[in-house]
Amino acid sequence: MNPTPRDDHLKRGSKVAPYEALIAGTVSGGVARGITAPLDTIKIRLQLQSKFFKHGRPVYSLVKDLLQHEGVIALWKGNVPAEMLYIIYGGVQFTSYSMLNANLSLLEKNLNIVKLSSSTHSLIAGVGAGVASTLATYPFDLLRTRLVANTKKDLLGMTATARGIIKADGPGGLFVGMAPAMLAIAPTTGLMFWSYELAREFSTNFGHVPFLEGICGFVAGTFSKGITFPLDTLRKRCQIYPIVHGKRYTRASHVFFNIIEKEGILGLYRGYGISILKTAPTSAISLWTFEIVITSMRKYQNAKPLTK
Repeated sequence: MNPTPRDDHLKRGSKVAPYEALIAGTVSGGVARGITAPLDTIKIRLQLQSKFFKHGRPVYSLVKDLLQHEGVIALWKGNVPAEMLYIIYGGVQFTSYSMLNANLSLLEKNLNIVKLSSSTHSLIAGVGAGVASTLATYPFDLLRTRLVANTKKDLLGMTATARGIIKADGPGGLFVGMAPAMLAIAPTTGLMFWSYELAREFSTNFGHVPFLEGICGFVAGTFSKGITFPLDTLRKRCQIYPIVHGKRYTRASHVFFNIIEKEGILGLYRGYGISILKTAPTSAISLWTFEIVITSMRKYQNAKPLTK
């Protein structure tokens, strides 16, 4: 007996209305962030505290110090801008992906010149979605990093932090590190959707497996972050450059070579382990939630998904 096919609303040619993608994307972003927030805080701290790298400071030591000096609530530092970031990012990411997916399919059909594989199609649409979502949410990403970087017990306010950045560096200060962020997030998003579709194609005969979409998302998150992690570290270092060095951010290349010179190539992988522990479940929860919300909405509306 063949297993019942599972809906894949992200595959090539899937018809997902923008409002469906927006609702499902915002829900998936909020749920994923709410569950994995503490891991994100630990990951960012590891990426930022370069002075401990050569001494091999273990994760448990950082967590112990954080809890002792800043309290349990510190694990949720920067959660307000981060939650806003994930909600907006999820909405923009899945909406733009669904629109690019549909239009790219239409373009392939009309031109009839290039025939892309399903996974390559997802890679291109995913990169475009990564660019769109980064442009829409970058200031929140910067604010999250600045708030998490604060090692004092007193929590900083998002509004006050934003005002301080604008006062010191102008409105452009909210976009410090945008170039490495784009280089990090766009390919990561593209690779995530690419590997997710490969995993979904491979899992065709496992439709009976619970949380199948989440398992495929877990694989996708692990693979994509593993490939692009050094760019993520560079992005975080660029975001805190002004407060660490007391001067305006210069160039990503300067920050990159500074890491290599002082910490070696492994400095780019600071926090890699905890990042995978955070990114993989985040991708799993996000993609699973998106698929489930779309399916639930359509069941509620008594509508069937249309695919080419």
